[in-house]
Amino acid sequence: MSTSAQGLTFTFAGSAVTVTSVQVNDTQDLLDATHLGVAPNARRIFIGGFATDREVQIDYISTTILTAGQSGAMAISGPFAFSGNATVSNASLGGSVGDFVRGSATFRLA
Repeated sequence: MSTSAQGLTFTFAGSAVTVTSVQVNDTQDLLDATHLGVAPNARRIFIGGFATDREVQIDYISTTILTAGQSGAMAISGPFAFSGNATVSNASLGGSVGDFVRGSATFRLA
């Protein structure tokens, strides 16, 4: 069953923006745990690392200027939800005549 992102709300450092898309990416370094006696052509063993990095990328409609390096509390609610402290790692804002002012930002969660 598909779920629409309609009704998704996003707040960062006390500012709410109208989100048009959200992408959540989790990455984790894998540790090679293969022992030295592994047979030729055998499979290597990997285990999860110590930390998982989460990045959130949003596109939004607002005149709110987010600044790289800015930190604060982030909350996403709606069809999926999570919250935590985050830092802006990349941000842009622009507009065209006859269109909305649109922005894009990437956050790294602590």
